[in-house]
Amino acid sequence: MQKLRHPLVLSLIVFFLALAAQVQAGSQAPGTLDLQQDRYLRMADNFFIMYDPSTSMDVPYKQSGLTRLEMEKKIIRESNKSLPELGWQAGLYPHWKGGLWLSGSPHAFKPYYRLQNYNNKEYGLAIDKLPTISTGPPMLQIGMMKLEHLLGLSGRTQVFLFTDGKDSRVDGVEEPEPLAQAKKLAGKYDVCFTIISSAEGAKEKKLLDDMAAVNSCSQVIDFDTVAEHPEHLLGKLYMDANNSFSNVLFDFDKYAVKKEYRKNLDNLGRFLRKNPQAYAVLSGFTDSIGTEAYNIKLSRMRAESVRNYLHNKFQISSKRLLPYWYGYANPVATNKTAQGRQLNRRVTIALRQGR
Repeated sequence: MQKLRHPLVLSLIVFFLALAAQVQAGSQAPGTLDLQQDRYLRMADNFFIMYDPSTSMDVPYKQSGLTRLEMEKKIIRESNKSLPELGWQAGLYPHWKGGLWLSGSPHAFKPYYRLQNYNNKEYGLAIDKLPTISTGPPMLQIGMMKLEHLLGLSGRTQVFLFTDGKDSRVDGVEEPEPLAQAKKLAGKYDVCFTIISSAEGAKEKKLLDDMAAVNSCSQVIDFDTVAEHPEHLLGKLYMDANNSFSNVLFDFDKYAVKKEYRKNLDNLGRFLRKNPQAYAVLSGFTDSIGTEAYNIKLSRMRAESVRNYLHNKFQISSKRLLPYWYGYANPVATNKTAQGRQLNRRVTIALRQGR
């Protein structure tokens, strides 16, 4: 038999064997493992990556020896490698591409991967074609305009938008301001924006924060975070039942971590401190009482509450505590009983190994 040589792999095995001893088989009591029949669970129906190939991205990125544009391509490539095939509709589009773009013509988008069923290998080949030489000035407004022709799909669509918050609107040309377009799309479609921000100025940072605030399921992720951990980029698209840690359950309409869950979280915190290559995915959920918008916000506060507990007590970097939130999606029990609703008010925790 081949020996285990990677200390993190061995530590993970020992860690989860210890946790398993705390779980009664077949039980769904508070704090137990939430086992799923299949390893992966799809948490969105469609996704697009909007690639920013502009001149403002064609600058050196730290001491990497790459430009920010080259790093952007590398992030997408590495993230795609870890993505399972779960039947999404997917696309890969630049904000814009050199040449005339007609806003009324969907066929003028010039995609690298036109909207179709996601295939990991073919999507990877499309990523290889992404330019690493800039194609022109930043055109965030064009990318947001394109989305109006791409959305309207069945189910929820996640949009991963690379940008530094700059655009190049011209006086006299009728183009919507990016924030106004984001508000319009959020009001019209079931869409969530994950904005990968390389903004440096206060004005650009505020714009991207405001765009992420158009609904409860959108967020800003710092470019540096996904540069260090490319697997974070598309992590919101699915849940991985492997290495699932005990759920943290919450009282109705509350998001404070209860005392009975602190011991397990302390075990997790100590493990993360000893294994700096591992990171935790924290996925927040609610029961079905209340509106979808309210519950998405509540599930976010629950995920962030667990993250803050681990960060404050164990000084775990926020880059290694990845909060996602899904409202009342994916219930693990019936919402018709008090006991079932209690099990659905949860944060699920999964450990993943960084690259």
